Amino acid sequence: MSKQLTRKSAKLARRYSFPNTMAFPRELRDAIPDLPTCVGRVLELDAMTGRAVNTRLTGPRVLLKMSVKETGKLKGKFVLRADLQVDAARALAATLTRLADEAAKLNAV
Repeated sequence: MSKQLTRKSAKLARRYSFPNTMAFPRELRDAIPDLPTCVGRVLELDAMTGRAVNTRLTGPRVLLKMSVKETGKLKGKFVLRADLQVDAARALAATLTRLADEAAKLNAV
């Protein structure tokens, strides 16, 4: 008698939990002065793209890629990456939408 080795309806168990993360390029580490009066580096958002993925290891995720560039005298472009769980992506979208609506109302006054 043979035994069923896999179930067709069984979902793959995810062993690892992948948190919501932001990745910054190594070059930015050297671009921010290490002075007590420095609050960091101001970068301008230049472009944004993203995609939805679903892998066996991580499950469904939203990958966001933001291209930012230096302001002022300095030149340089950097890619910032966000790797978000679906619920976190939805929460971020809802927060941005709510804040954009609030900003639009301020402009209408």
